[in-house]
Amino acid sequence: MPPGVPLHPLLQGWQRVSLPRILYLNKHGALLAARGGELEVRVKEEGGWRVLARYPVSKVSAVVLAVEGVSVTGGALKLAALHGIDVCFMPSGKPLARLVPATYGGSVELWLKQVRQSLSKERRAELAKSFVEGKLHNQRALLRSAAKAEESAGRSPEPLREAVKAIERALAKLPSASTWREAGQVEAEAAQAYWQGVKHLLPPSLGFQRRLKRWDLAPGQKPDPFNAALNLGYAALLREVWSAVFAVGLNPYIGFLHARRPGRMSLVLDLMEEFRPIAVDRPLLRLARSKPSVLRQLSTPQSQEAARAVWKHVYDWMRGTKPPITQLILTQARKLARAVRDNTPYTPFKAKW
Repeated sequence: MPPGVPLHPLLQGWQRVSLPRILYLNKHGALLAARGGELEVRVKEEGGWRVLARYPVSKVSAVVLAVEGVSVTGGALKLAALHGIDVCFMPSGKPLARLVPATYGGSVELWLKQVRQSLSKERRAELAKSFVEGKLHNQRALLRSAAKAEESAGRSPEPLREAVKAIERALAKLPSASTWREAGQVEAEAAQAYWQGVKHLLPPSLGFQRRLKRWDLAPGQKPDPFNAALNLGYAALLREVWSAVFAVGLNPYIGFLHARRPGRMSLVLDLMEEFRPIAVDRPLLRLARSKPSVLRQLSTPQSQEAARAVWKHVYDWMRGTKPPITQLILTQARKLARAVRDNTPYTPFKAKW
């Protein structure tokens, strides 16, 4: 915060959990503007606009607009575009739009190869199985590590070991999948066992029973705190993968494991799969076990502050591992682009920790 700009009460909770290099804006009525080569966050009060904070563009890598009630000036968008700052509009954690410079353009040759391979039954199945293999390996690694910790603490690791065995059975079935749909079915079978293992690790007070999708909830129904935290964490992960896919010139909408629908970033969802267990599930399990009250606040009037805390927790984890998961995501995006360009197998990331 520059000298002479006092901390506004609306920003007090924000600064405590501020995201290094990412502006996560979820305050209704806030305005993102540009002034003197800096990004400013303002709020309207009696007598005009008041500056809440200023950020030099060199200190900002991305801006996430998390609610519809945030406004952005044309000057701020121009400043972000000129300095390569990623601007994403993700209301309620759902990707809706991103600022793309007019100079952007993926390799047409790469895109054509991506389309052709997505239309090949054999090649699509091959790549889909690779994404599933990476995800199941990392789910197994997480549960194995948790089982060892439970046993060391004198608690029964058997439910986790049973889940690991179920995932291993799914991995054994995966090579026989002949289509991308069959690969998805193997992933779904493993997911049932995996989330039961996760349930065993969570405090019962969080009320987690299983992983909930949008269609599992009735209109107006809210998910339990851990499912809500997962939604936020996966939104943070999606932003990182989305950025990496753009950086390597792949088309985010032409995927292999996920069904293609208008506006759906199927390839981004594909590449996310192998990172979900290690980039989001692992840090949120730790948070849920050490500070379950933070997650419970997601269903209270303090939900905005809790959402920022969860986003920060996942973001800090992705930046703080050695090597950083954000770096691994970009590395895997490059490997995927190379596999598509050369029509060679894709090797997913498999965690050793």
